[in-house]
Amino acid sequence: MFIDRMLNQGSTPLLEQVVNFTSQRHRLLTENIANVDTPGYRQKDLSLGRFQQMLVQRLDARDGGARGAVRFDDIRSEVERPKRGILSYDHNNRSMEQVASDLAKNGLMHNVAIELLRKQYTQMEMALKDRLT
Repeated sequence: MFIDRMLNQGSTPLLEQVVNFTSQRHRLLTENIANVDTPGYRQKDLSLGRFQQMLVQRLDARDGGARGAVRFDDIRSEVERPKRGILSYDHNNRSMEQVASDLAKNGLMHNVAIELLRKQYTQMEMALKDRLT
């Protein structure tokens, strides 16, 4: 279908995956902040490097394959326990500075992806309106 092809080409599916990843990661980072004083709590995170590597692999496969054959909607990130931070006597690896920095970077990446998606959908809407008149 025309709309399906239009939505699954270009950078739209890639940006949708970035938005999904950053929203999942945001939940984990805020959970880390909420549990900073919880004894025994180990921080959780999603690997940004691994996620970016999966996206690059899909982009490479899409560039070499048939149009519409490679999809981005099945990319999943696994929760990991980062080793960074200071391990306290209560086995909590807290680092508020690191978590706050990760949260800020993640928020910026989310906002950029949302803005780029918004612009793409606005352009599609303008093209469709022009085509209908």
